[in-house]
Amino acid sequence: MINHYELLYLVASNYTEEELLPIKEKVKNLIKKFEGEISSEDSFGKKKLSYPIKKNHQGYYLLYEFDLDGINLENLKKELGLTNELLRHIIVKKAIKAPAKARATEIKIQETVIPKSEMEKEEEKESKKDDKRIKLEDLDQKLDEILEGKII
Repeated sequence: MINHYELLYLVASNYTEEELLPIKEKVKNLIKKFEGEISSEDSFGKKKLSYPIKKNHQGYYLLYEFDLDGINLENLKKELGLTNELLRHIIVKKAIKAPAKARATEIKIQETVIPKSEMEKEEEKESKKDDKRIKLEDLDQKLDEILEGKII
């Protein structure tokens, strides 16, 4: 089954921008090697690391979103782990969001189709009863009147 994934990987900062391009291509080719289809890529640039990794205090953060069959995911993880240029990598399964128009249609359909159950009707009655509570301002006013001696 094909799933949507997000790969974030970290490359040591001792590479220049020009030397980074072949590393990006290498990761792209690995994804394509395992029949993955890249939908987007992003670079967050050179950032300071929270803690040193292999004596590096800075690194390039790069992100790919891709579709891949779940069977090939383990093989991709192994290959990325064997890539010396990468300091760290993480692959996360990502849910694909439906377009906003489609979601709005689904919500309208759900609102019109689902009737209220008896339990929901009872909950509404209970919430209306709770609206008759005393407000905090009214309580403060009464307390002031009691303390001033107006009410005894």
